[in-house]
Amino acid sequence: MSTKNKQLCRRGFPPYLPENVVEEILLRLPVKSLVRFKCVSKHWRSLISNPQFAKLQFQRTSVRSQRLLISFGSEIRSLDCEAPFQDSSTPSVIAVPFQKQGRYVRIIGSCNGLVCVALYSRRYFYIWNPSTGYYRKLPDPGISLSEGIHSHGFGYDPSTDDYKLLVANFRMPPPRESEIKVFSFKRNSWKILRGLNHPGLAGSCRGSAGILCNGSLHWHIHDSREPLYGLRICRFDLAEEKFDEMLMPFWDLIEHHRDAFIGGNNRETFIVGLRNLGEYLCFMVSTTTHIEIWGMMEYGVIGSWAPMLRANYFQPVPGVTFINPLFLSRSQLVAMTAGFALMRSNPDGEILEYVEYFSGRRSTFFYATVFVESLLSPYLCLT
Repeated sequence: MSTKNKQLCRRGFPPYLPENVVEEILLRLPVKSLVRFKCVSKHWRSLISNPQFAKLQFQRTSVRSQRLLISFGSEIRSLDCEAPFQDSSTPSVIAVPFQKQGRYVRIIGSCNGLVCVALYSRRYFYIWNPSTGYYRKLPDPGISLSEGIHSHGFGYDPSTDDYKLLVANFRMPPPRESEIKVFSFKRNSWKILRGLNHPGLAGSCRGSAGILCNGSLHWHIHDSREPLYGLRICRFDLAEEKFDEMLMPFWDLIEHHRDAFIGGNNRETFIVGLRNLGEYLCFMVSTTTHIEIWGMMEYGVIGSWAPMLRANYFQPVPGVTFINPLFLSRSQLVAMTAGFALMRSNPDGEILEYVEYFSGRRSTFFYATVFVESLLSPYLCLT
C-alpha cells in the first residue's frame, strides 16, 4: 500500500472506493465523458459498454444533451440545439461509418439516441448511435422499389421494450395490394403485415417518414378537396402494428383564421406537415405572413389541440417564405428556411439568429432529426 493510501486509512478513508459507489458516480456522468473513460481501464470499458449500464444511465439522466442531425446529399451535419450558431457547434460534418462513396444518406428518424438511416436506394437501412459510433445494418426488407409510393418510420414501443422500423410500398391505384413490413429488434426479423392498405396514406406520404410520438408513427393525410388541405392524421401503433386515423381541430382552425376564410384567402392558409416538437405531436399552418405551430397538449384528446408558437417569415432572400421547424423548447425555436439557412426565434416569434448557407450549398432536399446523446447499443434488444 502506498504512503498516501496508508495516510488515508489512518484518517478513516478506505484505500479504494467500493465498486457500487464507482458505478453510481459513472451513471451520473454525461455520455461524452463516459465514452472517453472507456480508455481508463479494461474494467471501466467493460462496465460502460454493458447494455444494462447504458439503460440505467439513460433512465437516470434528467438533463440530456440534444443535437440536430441534418442530412444533405451524401453528408450529415450535427448541431447543438441549445448553443448559439456563432459558437463552434455551428453545423459540422460528422463521419458516417457505414457511408459508401457517392451514396445519398437519408435520416428516417431517431429515438433514445439511436438514429435510423437509409442509403439512397432505401434498401439498405442502418441503426446508428452517433455518440458511440456503433451501428448495425438491418437485413434487406425485400420490398420492390420499382413502383409505388414508399414510406418509412422508426420508433420505440415502450409496452414491449422493442424498437421497430416500418417500411411500406403503397401501390397505386389503391386496390392493388401494398407491401408493408415491420422489423422488430427483439424478433430480429422482418414481419409482413397484410390487409393494412390505407388509401389516404398512400396518396399523401410520398417518400415521407412517420413522426414518432407516444409509441406511434404519424403522417398527415393530404386531401386538397377539404378546407385547409386536409385535417386527418394516419397513425401506426407500434405495439398493435395497426393503422388508424386521428382527427385534427378543423373548427378551431376555421375560427382562428376567420379573416382569411371571410376574405376568400383560405387557399393561402394550409397545413404543411407534422413534427414532434418538445415531445408534443404538432402540425404547422402556413399563411402569407407567418407560420403557426399547433400542438396536441394531451395525446389522443382531439380537444387539446392549441396554438403553441407563431413565427413571422424572415426574408433575407426575396421570395423565401418557407420555414421548417426542427427543435422547440420553452425558450426558443430552431428552424430551417428554404433548405439552406438556419434561424432561431424566441416564443414571441422574434428572430434571434440567422445563418445562411451553413451547409455550403442551397438545397431544398434535406432530412433532419433531433437525437439525445446516449450509450444505448443498436444491438441492445439482442443482448
